[in-house]
Amino acid sequence: MDRTSIIALVFGILVIGFILGTGQWAYGNVVGPLVNYSKLPKLEITYITAKDQGNQTLLIMNITDVNGPDAYPASAPLMEIYNSTWHTYLNSSEIANYTVKVIQAPWNENKKDYVNWYTGFAIVLGSEAQFQLLLPIHLSPGTYHVKLYTPAISQKSMAIANFTIS
Repeated sequence: MDRTSIIALVFGILVIGFILGTGQWAYGNVVGPLVNYSKLPKLEITYITAKDQGNQTLLIMNITDVNGPDAYPASAPLMEIYNSTWHTYLNSSEIANYTVKVIQAPWNENKKDYVNWYTGFAIVLGSEAQFQLLLPIHLSPGTYHVKLYTPAISQKSMAIANFTIS
């Protein structure tokens, strides 16, 4: 090997050592678990009510995204409605099919919250919208709970709200 090749090899090894060393020092990613300090989404149900519509039930919910990344909306592809004796799950396609109206909050009309068959509810960070679902189920009088399942977060962080049908 000539002298230039040896100098380039030594310099390359030093650069690789510096990159790995600073990565280990700053993040612990060379030896240890890979970490990602980005925020997880956090949905909240700020208002909920239900009304009988013959043999169906109109469920009205205001949902907001209070924490998480602003690069993409938070989603809730699964919704659970239950009480002490009964429960049902609505997947993302059922959420999209049963949603009859989405009303955007007046302070954030430039952000569009929506529903679709893949993500269910999709709420942009800092926005709030009212979702009106016409469920093909007649709910009996009583108190019910609604839980929105958001991917990648723990059960204790799921959005939960209660409503009563009289």
